[in-house]
Amino acid sequence: MPTFAVVGVVVVFAFGYMAWSLWERDRTLDTQGVETTARVVEVGRRIQVEFQTADGRRVRTLVAPGGEVSGARPGVGEQIPIVYDPEDPEGQVRDVRAPEGNRTAYLLGGAACFGAVAVPVALLARRRKKK
Repeated sequence: MPTFAVVGVVVVFAFGYMAWSLWERDRTLDTQGVETTARVVEVGRRIQVEFQTADGRRVRTLVAPGGEVSGARPGVGEQIPIVYDPEDPEGQVRDVRAPEGNRTAYLLGGAACFGAVAVPVALLARRRKKK
């Protein structure tokens, strides 16, 4: 039982932290993001782009999960509109055309909330069953 409790707490906190991180990244891009055009340099599981920041630096980074346009993926060499954080241009960027909605953050937050309820309920049920 202690192992289940520890694993449950770790999973709940991990999902909660991931949801909060994604939410903060999206909020930062919405409030202080800078739009520019990026060139696609690699298309794998994730899309890697290269762009020039407002201060002239060349940056290569990944398009964030959930920050890609659904449908056909862009090809290497194509130009796509992105938004990046000027304080962290090497961080993940978002395709401007991607629908906003923080779906991944909501799913992770929902999983964390479910776990926060389910783990204690399961522990109580297990404890009552042993008695």
